[in-house]
Amino acid sequence: MKSSTPAILSVFQRLQVWLLQAAALVLLASCAVPAGNGGLSGAATPNVQGIYQGSYTYGGAYQKLAGQTVSFEISLKQARGSSNITGVIKEAYTGSGVLKDGYVWSNISGTCVSENGYIHLKFRKTYRHSKEPPVLYQGSLPPGSALLSGTWYLQDKTSDSGMFQISNMHVQ
Repeated sequence: MKSSTPAILSVFQRLQVWLLQAAALVLLASCAVPAGNGGLSGAATPNVQGIYQGSYTYGGAYQKLAGQTVSFEISLKQARGSSNITGVIKEAYTGSGVLKDGYVWSNISGTCVSENGYIHLKFRKTYRHSKEPPVLYQGSLPPGSALLSGTWYLQDKTSDSGMFQISNMHVQ
């Protein structure tokens, strides 16, 4: 058994070196020049990672639902220095999507960029448990504001649209 101890230590040491190399690569990747800044190393990409409350309102194309507002919770994730965002939306059921644990769940992916003091979010919402068409969102956060607002629309039928807002948006 004593003869296997050096072999075990050697495997353990190689694993430690590999883990340190992997950690260094992750650190270097997070320090890369931020995307969406035109390659300017001094321009920071805004970080909007967090959990926020929001709502969307159905537009006129939705006869029975037109003007109805639906509250949602949105959780945004963003790697440091990246303009890419991902996240999850949890909302009440209004006839679209499928209920799971009392809510309709969606995944989102998109971008967050800064231009002339404004923060612009664009993302695609894809329902998790149904075959509802994707919904595209685009909105802006004015300088000094905490309320991002914009429009949403169906990718395949842009006339099916409405307004949305995300409140208490915190930019890091």
